[in-house]
Amino acid sequence: MAKETKKMGITINNSYKYFDGYDDTAMSGSSIVPDTIMPYIDRKVRAEMNYYNELKFEEGKYDKASSQHMYIQKEEEKVGRAIININNQAQKFKDGISETKRSLGTMNKGTDPYDLFANTAIYSGQAPMYIDNSGNFSFLLDEVEITEERNKAIENFVETGEWNEDGGEVVTLNDMAGRSIIQEPYVTKTFVFKLADKTKNDKDSGKQFDEKWTYNSSLNNFNEAGPKDTIGAAFADLAGDGITKSFAEMYEEGMNPEYYVDPETGQTLPRGIDWMRDTANAKLLARLLAKYITNVMKDIHTPTIDETTGQIKKSKSQLAQELIEKYSK
Repeated sequence: MAKETKKMGITINNSYKYFDGYDDTAMSGSSIVPDTIMPYIDRKVRAEMNYYNELKFEEGKYDKASSQHMYIQKEEEKVGRAIININNQAQKFKDGISETKRSLGTMNKGTDPYDLFANTAIYSGQAPMYIDNSGNFSFLLDEVEITEERNKAIENFVETGEWNEDGGEVVTLNDMAGRSIIQEPYVTKTFVFKLADKTKNDKDSGKQFDEKWTYNSSLNNFNEAGPKDTIGAAFADLAGDGITKSFAEMYEEGMNPEYYVDPETGQTLPRGIDWMRDTANAKLLARLLAKYITNVMKDIHTPTIDETTGQIKKSKSQLAQELIEKYSK
């Protein structure tokens, strides 16, 4: 995971001004294109139409059954498909603007800083753009400070789509689906609240705590909610009390040794939390979260007894709440 650079920070901050002023309703028409990408589209469409006119001129020189004529017709069809795809890509780009604007309002701390940079740079029009001969949009994400020499390389990218400099990355609009801004895990929060209520009711009615069922139910929740919700859950206050630390915060500060071992493989896990932001690790993260939720529910059902004092051990959230009540009187 990339660390945020000065340029990334400036790009992200500048994007907020753009999204604040972006009117989804005014831009909803299919023929309306954002000003940030209009110059790129105009230039490409003009180039494609010029090429099409040249093809039509050449087409009349050959017999319809000739290989040259058939080749020209195929090229004409490619131009038509490219222009249609440009329209589709423009709509996808507009959808991306709306989604990014909405997502920023409910962004979770589990969002990878580079993914945030990618979304804000591209959809606020700060990333240089290239349209290939199939009509697909590509963008240059460059977190390095701009120099005169680098500016020439950027101009070349806009013309050709080529980028051979150190640093920077070319991404397609189609690839952006995998670079999401992580949202608050409402699915998992609802699940945890309902599970806590069930656990309390089971305790009050004298039912035994079913550890296996609780773990499997929690794991199933993450499998159904998906990797993004799983990442969001790791960085969220699942208790919803504004006091309890997230799993990621506690993990980074230090938890019981069992949380630093993969429950499935027995592999030792890193102490940092950057790996939790990678969707490729979501299944592993889900297993740890399921274990954590199970232990929390177990504590709700059967509070842990301090062997030294013989008293019930209180959770961090309970202790914090008691301090707030004590000093607010």
